[in-house]
Amino acid sequence: MKHRFPKTLLLALSLASLIHGASADQLPGEAKAFQCTGCHGPHGMKSAPGQPAIGGRDPDEILALLKDYQSLHRINPAMLALLIGLRDEDLEDIAEYFSLVGEGHL
Repeated sequence: MKHRFPKTLLLALSLASLIHGASADQLPGEAKAFQCTGCHGPHGMKSAPGQPAIGGRDPDEILALLKDYQSLHRINPAMLALLIGLRDEDLEDIAEYFSLVGEGHL
């Protein structure tokens, strides 16, 4: 006798295993930095014209830039939209991620 699982249960189990497997291989900043890759590229080495390369820069430098955008000391509506609601810990994780990934450590 075959057991039949509802398709929704199988889908839920598949998604759970994907999420669990992906999170185990990621740095804390990788998921948070994903939204940045549209303009700055997957390694922070810019993919959109006119965007600065942030990959491989000192994490404190990246963090200072992120905080400047978040506090409106630097004005960029796209950056502000992405940074609203992020905590200092999130910004630190993003800065660390781009610092490492740009240097080829990941």
